[in-house]
Amino acid sequence: MQIEIVMKNASKKFALALSGGGARGIFHAGFLQALDESGLKPAAISGTSMGAIVGAFYAAGVSPNKMLKAIKTPDIMHIHSWIGFKGGLGSMTVLREQLNKFIRHESFDALKIPLTISVSNLNTGKNELLSSGNLIDAVVASASIPIVFMPVKIGSNYYLDGGLTVNLPASCLKAENTVVVGLDCNYFKEVDTNFTSFMPVVERCLHIAVHNTLRDHLDSCDIHVSSPEMEDFGTFDFDQANKIFEIGYQAADQYIPKIKDAID
Repeated sequence: MQIEIVMKNASKKFALALSGGGARGIFHAGFLQALDESGLKPAAISGTSMGAIVGAFYAAGVSPNKMLKAIKTPDIMHIHSWIGFKGGLGSMTVLREQLNKFIRHESFDALKIPLTISVSNLNTGKNELLSSGNLIDAVVASASIPIVFMPVKIGSNYYLDGGLTVNLPASCLKAENTVVVGLDCNYFKEVDTNFTSFMPVVERCLHIAVHNTLRDHLDSCDIHVSSPEMEDFGTFDFDQANKIFEIGYQAADQYIPKIKDAID
């Protein structure tokens, strides 16, 4: 008797890369809310800046609606309340408090979903991808916008916003049978702004810098998620959190079928 054995292909999974973008990163939380409602769960997450914050919350088991409440606290929504007195730079104390309140542990190993965080090493000038050590330090470092916030010392080096070097850490998620979905909350275009005050100049410089880090990482995305509606929001528009969340939620309608097709 001849027995025929039929081998099925191993089922695919998907991983999420979450870009930085300040308040624009709340887009990711809305997208995650839609994924939850569709019964889709990423096998791994990477993130930069606000993408690292949202990614850490989600990987720790915090629902998108709860993380939105954490981000919408008065101190976080108003950037001026973050500014400290050390060289005119903020200390990110408020962010640390919210992370500790909702996550309640400081270990990558305790997360429910593997997480990788992009940070910029000020001493070496290079990007680093952190997936072990102190989780809270890594998240705060990744979200520490240069000039606005103090760098975070980890070990013997100082770290700042991962968006300076890799704003969409997608390549680290590439693996066999894994579909990489990159959520880019920034929509870059030419502007006709009159740059006559400090903050618009800072914000535009950051936007240009992080946009230029995408070139080598978009190719690692099997699905690239973006929304033209995000051009209406700035890095510090935390008072628009609900609108940004809703845009992310609605954008998922277009991409969830693509994710399902890719993993089925």
